[in-house]
Amino acid sequence: MATFLFFIISFSFTLSFLLIYKKICIKYNFVDVPTIDNVHKKFIPTGSGIIFYIVFFLSIFLISFIYDAKVNFFFLQKNFIILIIALTFLSFLSFYDDLRDIHPIIRLFFQFITIFICTSLFDLSKINIPLKLSIFFIVYFWVYIINILNFTDGSDGFLTVNSLTFFFFIFFYFNQLNNYNICYFVSLIVIPILLAYLILNKPPAQIFMGDSGSIFLGFLIGFISINMILSNRFDLIISLLAYPFLDCTITIIKRVLKGNYPWARLFDYYFLIPIKNKSNHKNVFYTNCIYNFFISIIVFFQIIFELKALSILSVILALIVLYYYKSFDILRKIKKN
Repeated sequence: MATFLFFIISFSFTLSFLLIYKKICIKYNFVDVPTIDNVHKKFIPTGSGIIFYIVFFLSIFLISFIYDAKVNFFFLQKNFIILIIALTFLSFLSFYDDLRDIHPIIRLFFQFITIFICTSLFDLSKINIPLKLSIFFIVYFWVYIINILNFTDGSDGFLTVNSLTFFFFIFFYFNQLNNYNICYFVSLIVIPILLAYLILNKPPAQIFMGDSGSIFLGFLIGFISINMILSNRFDLIISLLAYPFLDCTITIIKRVLKGNYPWARLFDYYFLIPIKNKSNHKNVFYTNCIYNFFISIIVFFQIIFELKALSILSVILALIVLYYYKSFDILRKIKKN
């Protein structure tokens, strides 16, 4: 009952704040301006990810009020406080980037510094490799997740649906274990936020989250992913992040080989191919929903029956979706010839 009450209140707060934020953006012309290369043709309010952070922060107090004293003590733990400080810094830095544009190198520098400090959140004794090497892998992996999720925020509702699937199954996994840890509560807080945001972000999108939203989500997903890997459930992370990892990694490699920067805004990710070939965001959105439906079935069996090998199916499914998006380009070239 407490969880349901929290969901309703958090969902209502988020939707209300987003609608107010949207009006403010329109009034002060804080919008994403279409360009020649942009996949959007309208002026859309952006930077609404800062609302994610505000509701997230308020939700901590709301949960403390709704749940018992053990939860109140939980939020005072050192690890959670460090997590919140890091999340606060990256969220506001990213919101400033939405407003003013920060050079990618500077953004990356602050991300590396922040994530390096956050390595103190983990018990690295669980990893049977040298400490410095463990820290290197964690920092690189976490920063990479933050940025590839930021790269996938290019089509209406795309990152939102992927993130919803991720947080739902993390919540489901720890709920099955009756393990009410940081990952459980973070997922509990983020799910209603994303559900409310999806109402305004599904195609045709009325609002964008901007870097302040994608970095916020990437930071939390990276934190949870590392915890899951250290708990020997890397299979769940492979399944839940298969598509963004494959799409972004393949695209970045191709981009670098052509002499471009990895962060160049070329709108050349596979999931954007249908849109650039005169399809619409709904096509990509519903394809992604179907993909997440099948991923959900796979992950469900992974959790209930501990079938870790099923993560291979997730990778295969992600490759099939990649080829489907690529087929739009193939068909266009055939028509031209």
